[in-house]
Amino acid sequence: MRVRPTREKPIMYSPRLALIGLILLCCSSLQTHAQSRERIGLVLAGGGARGIAHAGVIRALEEMHVPVDVIAGTSMGALVGGLYATGMNASDLEEIIFQMDWEKAFEDKVVRGELPLRRKADDYDYPTAVNLSFTEGRLSIPLGLVQGQQVRHMIKELMQDAIEVQDFNNLPTPYRAVATDIETGDAYVFAGGSIVTAMRASMSLPGLLEPVEHDGKLLVDGGLANNIPVDVARSMGVDRLIVIDIGTPLKRRDEISSLISVADQVLGFLTRKNSLAQLDTLAETDVLIRPDLESMGMLDFDRQEAIYERGYVAALSHREELQALRIDDQAWSQHLNTRKIPDSADPIIDYIAVQNNSRVSDELIRVRVSQSEGEVLDRPRLLQDIATIYALDYWEIIDYELQRDANGVGLLIKADARNYGEDRLKLGISLVTDLDGASEFGVGASYLLKGLNARGGEFYSRAQLGHTVLVSAEFYQPLDLQSRFFLAPHFRYEDREAYSFGPEYDIEEIIGKWRVRESRAEVAGGVNLFNNAQVRAGLFRSYGSYRDGVSNNEGLIEDKFHKGGTFFNFRYDTLDQAYFPTRGSLLYADYELHRQGMGSDSDFERWQALGQTAFTFGKDARNTLLFTARTGQSIGAPNEPQNYYQLGGLFSLSGLHQDIYSGRQMAFGMLQYQRRLSKNSVIPLDMPIHVGVSIEGGQVWSKRSEIDVGDFISAGSIYLAIDSPVGPLYFAYGRSEHSTDALYLSLGWPFLTNNSSLGR
Repeated sequence: MRVRPTREKPIMYSPRLALIGLILLCCSSLQTHAQSRERIGLVLAGGGARGIAHAGVIRALEEMHVPVDVIAGTSMGALVGGLYATGMNASDLEEIIFQMDWEKAFEDKVVRGELPLRRKADDYDYPTAVNLSFTEGRLSIPLGLVQGQQVRHMIKELMQDAIEVQDFNNLPTPYRAVATDIETGDAYVFAGGSIVTAMRASMSLPGLLEPVEHDGKLLVDGGLANNIPVDVARSMGVDRLIVIDIGTPLKRRDEISSLISVADQVLGFLTRKNSLAQLDTLAETDVLIRPDLESMGMLDFDRQEAIYERGYVAALSHREELQALRIDDQAWSQHLNTRKIPDSADPIIDYIAVQNNSRVSDELIRVRVSQSEGEVLDRPRLLQDIATIYALDYWEIIDYELQRDANGVGLLIKADARNYGEDRLKLGISLVTDLDGASEFGVGASYLLKGLNARGGEFYSRAQLGHTVLVSAEFYQPLDLQSRFFLAPHFRYEDREAYSFGPEYDIEEIIGKWRVRESRAEVAGGVNLFNNAQVRAGLFRSYGSYRDGVSNNEGLIEDKFHKGGTFFNFRYDTLDQAYFPTRGSLLYADYELHRQGMGSDSDFERWQALGQTAFTFGKDARNTLLFTARTGQSIGAPNEPQNYYQLGGLFSLSGLHQDIYSGRQMAFGMLQYQRRLSKNSVIPLDMPIHVGVSIEGGQVWSKRSEIDVGDFISAGSIYLAIDSPVGPLYFAYGRSEHSTDALYLSLGWPFLTNNSSLGR
């Protein structure tokens, strides 16, 4: 049998095969080109706001078609470098930097409008900036002024497309972030793990941002160990480096004039030595760019456009050196394509879990998460829910993670208790003097123990010594997980001063100067209406005494009194700040019904109200108008000092002595204009300076039948005010229509008697 010879089939032309072949040929050619050119590393130094210059340099590099193969950054350099490493381009960086609210990013404090009313009331006790705590019986303070809640979420939202990358070599551009091990002082290099944690740790400036715990180490700003990580970039296998040095030059003696400048100088000492050591290792082929930032400080985030432009100009001044690193248009286009990272779609959430190490229940957190299982993750809503949970003030950090397991995609809410205790101690000081011999001084403290049980019970106490003596305590117990309903038994003791006058209320005719002592117990319950309003009602009993210290009163010298009845109060508060508000309103109303059958000496009614509203105007949003009104009546009450309302003193008929007018009926109104002189700062210990004027009018009467607005005493003031860490500080001149005037120095919580009801 003959075997027929076989013939090979001719290869037919196929457009599809030809296209595949062309792509493979091009890719092979481009890969060969990438391998043949030098690998370039970008080194970005730390320096706070000065690091915005890095983005300007990157813009110039892109315009010149200079590719970057690896990135190593420290502090602000780690932030800018991390964003660029995830595939963002120069335009993306510019948009992020110029739209960023840097002041909010470095401020843990929740916007006051989002705080529960319970936390808003804290502001009216002792307005100090620093809270102390007790840990294992010892006094402790936070490890940083800012715990990092806002800055962590800022980074997380920016890094969404790369958040699940665990090996930084797998980013569009391989990346390293440098932090410092505060225990050893050694540099810690992040090459993988959570990129959010890496960037957050690298920029943890000691004293400002709390250190980050990671891998058994406590990490702070990388600038302390390696501010210009040349060696880190070199170890990633590069041939040439582009190094951006934004180090802050040391200040001259005459430039060191504030706490901030001292801290800046100390940081300069710490970073200068390690920076010089790194720069000494540069080769002649490396490019060192030093933007002209001499007049720019590490906190000058408000000068971001100028800093950005300085970086851009500095890079252009090295055009000749950088042109040697340029690649052609085709290679540049391919380089850009390799840097693109796919947009990550939000997943469907299969289950929600809570990780919580505090005393309050997991369910208290869970009921505040509005995300539903089986629905696509709603990140904006989730961030709002996290802000609501954080505002409860039980935790140091509230965060979230997506976890994938056999049950599907899970949303894990992580609530980390404060490492310095769940209690809070605030110290306060008050000084009010008219610089003419009349002065009132007080010191006080409040103690709050939060999270006593699964539903967030709290114990609060307050003590004050000085012109007014005060001791109070309250146990606040929410009855449901949403904290809508509550019980609040309360005790209060107060020893204060009150005056009485002749029939014409002549301040020269004081016929009684009383010391009034009163102990009061309440059993109350109420309802919280969202974050802005609260209704409270209950029963009260009190007893006390009053004693006259003026010799020309030949009548009653001392007597005792008893009170008992029911009370109702309403509180509404949307002010953005307690003492220097720029927007929002405050309303407080209190009504008491005294009855003999409930322990009162006589039947009568007593009510008081306080209202305040503020709004800001002007292009720079520094001008504020503030209107305040107060009124009170004791209807049918005995003409005794425990039933008096008081007026007098700064912002309460300025020009008169503090609380000099007393009567059973009172009305007062004030219009203030004030302007903030100082600019906003990104640090929490900002001390804004204000100037302002006030126009005031008010009067007290003994009987309701005597009330006549025409009797109002007019007064006013001009003042300079500083929002200091220990409370408002006022330097003021006041004058009343009685030709009385006074120079005031007021420090601490103002209106010692007038605002006491706004606390607890």
